[in-house]
Amino acid sequence: MPQKLSKLEEKAIALLLKYQDKGLLQSELWHKLGVTSREGSRIAIRLEKKGMVKRVKEFARDRWTRRLVPLIRRVTIEPIKGAPCLACEQEHVCGEGGVISPKNCPKLERWVIESFTVKGEAQARMAQAENIREQSVEAQP
Repeated sequence: MPQKLSKLEEKAIALLLKYQDKGLLQSELWHKLGVTSREGSRIAIRLEKKGMVKRVKEFARDRWTRRLVPLIRRVTIEPIKGAPCLACEQEHVCGEGGVISPKNCPKLERWVIESFTVKGEAQARMAQAENIREQSVEAQP
């Protein structure tokens, strides 16, 4: 059963999901929410009790504080966009023990290989561009 969230808890989760990789310091969260440190602390504790965030003790800005790391993730359909399964004419016989299954489908295999190839090439181009930017910054007097 889904947990009931207050409006401020919903706003806090939305903010934390924007920073889901590294999380936010508790003080950053309450500043962004426009609440007092006391209320911000209470929100963080409630979200931790609901299993939505992890509060990690951290030394930052010359004091001990807590970093809030979301334990939930934003769900999107991006990873499966373009998958052949969604419009496959074999869908009615596809499945575990079926004539066709995801384990032996040539269309799905081709799509996965093409998807990873395109992503890999894009990541390589981004890394190359980042290296060029870093070199140009280092070269500046």
